[in-house]
Amino acid sequence: MTTFTISLPDQVAQVVDRETKKLGFATRSEFVRDVLRKYMSDEAKFEVFDKTPLAEVKLQLAQSGKYTQEFIESVTKGLSKSSLYAD
Repeated sequence: MTTFTISLPDQVAQVVDRETKKLGFATRSEFVRDVLRKYMSDEAKFEVFDKTPLAEVKLQLAQSGKYTQEFIESVTKGLSKSSLYAD
């Protein structure tokens, strides 16, 4: 078996740790191996991200009635700075 190291943002590592425990894996490695096996077996495929215009994102969030205007502005401002939306 080959060993390799990956770096993850703290928030992602926390999710991995939480899911590892919740799903009953003994280690992070077992969890990651399972995710990779599922990905490679077509059981779980990642979807291509289709960029939705920020105005539409803002409208959909507002129409849901679940979020404050301040939250909606915060989300769209953050998205506008992301690599997928930045010019």
